[in-house]
Amino acid sequence: MDPKRKNARWKLALHLLVCELVFLPLFAFLLVYHSPFTALKEKVVVMSMGTDNNKFFATWFVPQPEIDEIMARMRDVVEDGTEDPGDITIASPTPVPTPEVGDPTPTPAPVMTIEAFEADGNKYKIITIPDPSRVTIKFTPRLGVRGAPLSEFVEFYGALGGVNAGGFLDGIGYANGAIPDGVAIQDGKILRVQEGLTKFNVIGFNKDNVLICSNGMTLDQIKAADLRCAVSFGPCLILNGKPLVSKSGEALEPRTAIGQKKDGTILLLCIDGRQLGSRGATYYETMQILLAHGAYNAANLDGGSSSTMNLYGKTVNSPCDILGERNLASAVLVQ
Repeated sequence: MDPKRKNARWKLALHLLVCELVFLPLFAFLLVYHSPFTALKEKVVVMSMGTDNNKFFATWFVPQPEIDEIMARMRDVVEDGTEDPGDITIASPTPVPTPEVGDPTPTPAPVMTIEAFEADGNKYKIITIPDPSRVTIKFTPRLGVRGAPLSEFVEFYGALGGVNAGGFLDGIGYANGAIPDGVAIQDGKILRVQEGLTKFNVIGFNKDNVLICSNGMTLDQIKAADLRCAVSFGPCLILNGKPLVSKSGEALEPRTAIGQKKDGTILLLCIDGRQLGSRGATYYETMQILLAHGAYNAANLDGGSSSTMNLYGKTVNSPCDILGERNLASAVLVQ
């Protein structure tokens, strides 16, 4: 081939590549934010504002009053409430009987069980833990430096499994999970309190192994609650058996949530989303799943790319992040 023609083809290919890199994002930007298709922009706003680290997709390009109007119209309506921890009566573990001579050794009840479901366009899994004392919240081993994927949490803390827990503050876009937001409590000690906040969303366990959920506790109330572990996220979905989400919104996201039955049993829920075969869920749909499985108190944990479930060291859900497991600041673990 003539070298000049070969060079011309390379130049044409390069020009086409540059055009694609420049004009396709520009076209996408104009299509989403400045086209007559307002429904598309509203979907992007709702999805972006439902994440911890991707809100800039909305806040950089859409005026705040318009964001507020869209969110008020399209998000779930969540009521508030006050939990009564005394309603939870934790069942005593069933003792394993001592076998008679010659009898086979009885098999103890499993620490946890897992069930997989497919319904309403979603795939989700629920881990059930009868003994709430086995459930705890841990923070990244390198707190303030970097987060860790859930599999690393499970290995480092010698856990049997678990799910992702609270949100984190660091970075825009793909954050590294080094800094948990709100309040961070581990093994009865307050590790971190976010500056500038007077009230905190709280999801954790008191020393009686009751799941504590609140959409607004002061630091004094948190200390008085005698929590052995806690993170900040939300909202609360169920309190004292009462559903708190009264209207379903349109934000379909991967979801992680935690609930407790009246007998103390813990439910860990992980719903896949943003992928073929599983669209994601609203707060209302998440709440309905937990109600159907007997939750008396329940709260939403961090979702989106963070939603991950691990069982015996293996990721058992399908995280939506293109890179697989993302770094987390905290995790709910089963010991």
